[in-house]
Amino acid sequence: MGLVKLSRDLRKDEEADIGIGTLIIFIAIVLVSAIAASLMLYAAALLQQQAQKTVDDSVSEVSGGISIVNVAGDRNPDGADTSIVSGYMPARDNQEPIGGVLRNTTVTSDGVSPLGVILNWTSAMDYGSGLAEEIVYRTSVYDPTNPDTFNEQVARNRLLTIEQLGPTYELARLSPEPGANVQYIDYTVRDDNSTSYAYSIVGVDRAGNRALYASIDSSASTDDTTQDEDLTVPIGGSMTNTAAVDDYSVIVFWVPASDADSGISKQELYRGEYPLAPTTTAIQEGRTVLSLPTSTLLLVFNDTASSYVDAPPAPGNYVYFVISYDKSGNELMLGTLSYTSSTADQLPPTAAEEVAARQDVLSVAITWDAATDAETIVATYLVFRGSTCSQLDSVEELMAMTPLAELDAGQRAYSDYAGATGCLYYYVVVAVDLAGNYALPVTPSNTVQMIEVKVETVPGSKPILFTSLMIEITDGETDVTLSFNAGTWGPEGADSYRYSVEILRDSDGVFADTYSLCDSGLVKIFIDAGEVGLNLYAQSSFSMKFIPTIGQPTLEECQIPYLGSYRYINLV
Repeated sequence: MGLVKLSRDLRKDEEADIGIGTLIIFIAIVLVSAIAASLMLYAAALLQQQAQKTVDDSVSEVSGGISIVNVAGDRNPDGADTSIVSGYMPARDNQEPIGGVLRNTTVTSDGVSPLGVILNWTSAMDYGSGLAEEIVYRTSVYDPTNPDTFNEQVARNRLLTIEQLGPTYELARLSPEPGANVQYIDYTVRDDNSTSYAYSIVGVDRAGNRALYASIDSSASTDDTTQDEDLTVPIGGSMTNTAAVDDYSVIVFWVPASDADSGISKQELYRGEYPLAPTTTAIQEGRTVLSLPTSTLLLVFNDTASSYVDAPPAPGNYVYFVISYDKSGNELMLGTLSYTSSTADQLPPTAAEEVAARQDVLSVAITWDAATDAETIVATYLVFRGSTCSQLDSVEELMAMTPLAELDAGQRAYSDYAGATGCLYYYVVVAVDLAGNYALPVTPSNTVQMIEVKVETVPGSKPILFTSLMIEITDGETDVTLSFNAGTWGPEGADSYRYSVEILRDSDGVFADTYSLCDSGLVKIFIDAGEVGLNLYAQSSFSMKFIPTIGQPTLEECQIPYLGSYRYINLV
């Protein structure tokens, strides 16, 4: 029994040892599992981070690219400003000038002063469009069988209404001085034993309203027999020399003539081809008048002008001369100067820029910025008006028209008061250079000439490097791939194989420095459709694909709508 008990006790000890060992092994397994799990979690987290970065990079590469903000079509060639504009005429000034009075008419027949009829009047006032000019009309009656008072009445009866005042009675046109007292002397009257003269003054406002001035005393008779008319030609004066200004123009100098009797009224400068035909002289009613050879009148000057810059229209030999006129009608040729031109300005000026028309009080106000000329200078601006745009879109048509206004080179505005209320008018401002070249009118064409695309980057995209951004464009017949012109900004940089840009927003200067478009940037892309060869007429279409080096290409399709009268059309 003792041995049996001892054996049982030993077996129980062995079982205890086995349990402890199993427990130790279990605990070891748990510890190893915990360590392994920790390592696995760490590795998983690391792999997740790496995977997320890879995904982000991949998404950026796939989704990054150009975002189209809008697309516009410009119908003007080369992106130039339109020089034909339109505007509706507002309520017209229909009130004629008021208050003009022809106060008296007297004859200077003292035998000492040159014979003339002195007119004194008070100019009219115009509170609408303003007084534009005053026109002097005259008629005469010579009938020795009647007394002067009767003949003067006959003459006055011809000038009682505006309807009677035809061009044959017109004597002079004067710049007005509203409300002023004006004196004008008519030295062209004749002292032939009683000729009776009657006068009328008409004030014309800018809207074309005419007012016949009231007359207190409007007639006089030259019944003096002293023959004191101014029958002598001006004296002195000479053509002095010419000097080349540049390769295209010459300055002409002269000494003005003088006249001690009636005075000099004007000087005219002419240009003719060498050799110049002779000038003939005749006496008409006692006045010395000239018959001029074939020549071109360049300009009319006052009595003191003594030089002028001219640009001959073609190479050749030319002759310049000045005709001086006194107020009585006598003419004097000052001589001639010859000049040889080896080159000529045959390039037209640029079109006037920023031409605009706006409705003003009683008028359409037209404004513009200066034109330029590459060879000579802009000499004048001509303003034309038409009822349709097509009347004004070619130089040939304009040269055959009478301009609404002819303004000097310093003018930048003109107001048209003379239209009909509510009518739509078209205006063009044409720059003319010294050689007489007309600037070409710039009008919207019947096709889109320039495509303007505002672009930015897709949100979250990497910067788009424009030096490697290609644009594929097609109208279904012409396919072109364009690269970036980094050398010239704006529409001038777009040509047949390159597009250009204009920076609209680049606050940190990144695009200006690196040509990289970032999230904060906005640029306008110019594509010269005309130079590229696209035919973008109404109802046609085209497509553009913007292909960055890194990122997804952007495709944009556009349909050309009806082309109205406006320069720009919205496409997207």
